[in-house]
Amino acid sequence: MDKLPAELLLHITSYLDVYEIVRLQRVSKRLYRLGYTQELWKNLCFEDSSAEFTRRRQEFIAKVPLPIPEPRVLDLQRRAAALSSTSSSQDAGEETPGSSEYQDETEPGFAENSAPSADSERVRAMANWDPSYRDEKVDWYGEYIARHGPIAMSWLQQPRIKGSDFEDTHEIRGIGLYQDSTGSKIVAPLEDGSVCLWQVGYEQDGNTPSSFRRGAVHARSRPNLLSVCHEQSTMGQEPPTSRAKMTSTGVVECVSVDNFRNKAYFAVQSGLNEVDLNTLQISQHQRFPHSISALSDTTYPTPLTVGTTLSLHLHDPRRSTDVCWSDPTCTDRVDTVANFPASRRYRNDFYRLLSSDQPSEYASLFHPGPLAIHHISPSGKPSSNNGEIYVAGRFPSLLIYDRRTFPKLRNTIHSGARLCSLTSLPYTYKALEVDLMRQNLLSAQSAREVKSDPGKTLVAAGEYNGKGSLEVYGLSSGESLMPPPQAGGSQNSTYKNRVSASRSKLLSVAAHGTRLVVSDGDGQLRWIERDGSTLVRRWNINAYPPDTASVSNMFTSSSFFSSSSSALEPCLGDVARKLIPMNGNTDGKHVDRDELLVWTGEKIGVLSFKEKPLFGVEEWEERVESLEEKVRRREERIYGQTMRRALERQADEVRFVRGLGVEAMRFGS
Repeated sequence: MDKLPAELLLHITSYLDVYEIVRLQRVSKRLYRLGYTQELWKNLCFEDSSAEFTRRRQEFIAKVPLPIPEPRVLDLQRRAAALSSTSSSQDAGEETPGSSEYQDETEPGFAENSAPSADSERVRAMANWDPSYRDEKVDWYGEYIARHGPIAMSWLQQPRIKGSDFEDTHEIRGIGLYQDSTGSKIVAPLEDGSVCLWQVGYEQDGNTPSSFRRGAVHARSRPNLLSVCHEQSTMGQEPPTSRAKMTSTGVVECVSVDNFRNKAYFAVQSGLNEVDLNTLQISQHQRFPHSISALSDTTYPTPLTVGTTLSLHLHDPRRSTDVCWSDPTCTDRVDTVANFPASRRYRNDFYRLLSSDQPSEYASLFHPGPLAIHHISPSGKPSSNNGEIYVAGRFPSLLIYDRRTFPKLRNTIHSGARLCSLTSLPYTYKALEVDLMRQNLLSAQSAREVKSDPGKTLVAAGEYNGKGSLEVYGLSSGESLMPPPQAGGSQNSTYKNRVSASRSKLLSVAAHGTRLVVSDGDGQLRWIERDGSTLVRRWNINAYPPDTASVSNMFTSSSFFSSSSSALEPCLGDVARKLIPMNGNTDGKHVDRDELLVWTGEKIGVLSFKEKPLFGVEEWEERVESLEEKVRRREERIYGQTMRRALERQADEVRFVRGLGVEAMRFGS
């Protein structure tokens, strides 16, 4: 076995199923390395994909003999084979024997001339299916597990309310991923105005301390830290309106984390709080004229884009100070355009929006309600200052701003849907070619050429006429990433899936490996190929016990990583309001993970492709009491206090009676 070349062993391994390959990895170190070969697992991903299943079904249908021989059908097949052979010979500049008239199917070489070989067809089908792009590094072993393995959800420890008899917990009002030299942490504001940190990953020279408890509360600030108006508290005095403001906010994109500066931004109505994650204290505060509805991602030194109900602002922490756009008294008001300072030169705000002379430092929005802001850099570097800002919300078009000419509106992309989540891919998208690849019509060389073209892809999710809408926009490359003109080329780079995306509103979208993951209002998580329509698998976060559904498992045999699936109907309960991939913000120091952070609006969970949850309450709590045990313990405590008071009264009465007897004996003597 040790003398066999690796190529021969890999060819033999290709005939094994997934369960046998996993067991083969335990035999020796050589077979262990061989079992992790990326090409092997890429072939397995293709074999168990819906595209390969469709191709095999079409081949099977084509090979089924007709029940009654039809001479006209046979004649048509012969003529089609003759025409295909004639066209191929003319392209090659050679003459084909029998090109003037068709060959009979009984003659030698008819099958070779009429249809390509099975190997070439498989190579072409695999090139059309391949979701990866040129120079993209993909872990196909982990990709196979993510496509066909079991799913487990691990919920983080809920922060408890101090002084509560039943140990009630706080609701989590947002989510952000913070990564430093020690690992990955989750940052979130709580309903009492405090900031909480959870440790979900540790990375420091490969050594994990004994005190590390994954999923447990790592640190927590004082209550009422976040507020609309920042007030320097002294002698333990807190702003009285902080809790009310945090409870009333309903913004999804209200947290943005700067990993380079160890800062986090939290939006509380019209106030933007910058918190130092090392000390959990507010380092900077800024007030905006309207309620904040969206925050962009933060990558130093790129300014943070703040979206309010009627305006867009660039927040640069290097130059800004405590600014108050309106009356410093923290009173609630209605969002109106009158709160903006008037232009000195132009009275018409619409003219200012389209003109190159922009005296103001904000961009006015004439359709209120931005819900998602995304930054894309043409150079591929997130810290580049020549990037573009994409804004989506309760308006029919995507707004595009260039950071160099902000606040001038650069371009728009008409959608017609109400979009609430944005993400991007560093690869181009061409709707016409992708549709041909979905139907397995492109050659292998053409499929590779399509994926080698430079560009970016913008992915948006939202609602259209009560149903989910998943939209993919191809952005041309160059100095700036711009969509093609509306006339002519727009249809070649735009795809809107409003039929099979979801029967309810899509809430969030994220790039997860070589797939896209979306969440809808029914609690479903759907993994979709990058073409925007091919379903990979789906899972409901309310399913208990965990229920997985892989599309390939519906028509393939059971594998080592697969699990049984039951009903896929949505059930009432939690919904995933925001999704954050753990490998989305990683750098060279951190290990890439396929885990997914899920925020339901009240709690946070870590989704992993494993049979069991990554952590549980038994890891950070010695014993978890049920509700009956808590009630019984409370009754015992009340009973103990009552009995103590009764015994104390009885003792007082005994002492009093004894005192009466002593006094009577004294007077009698």
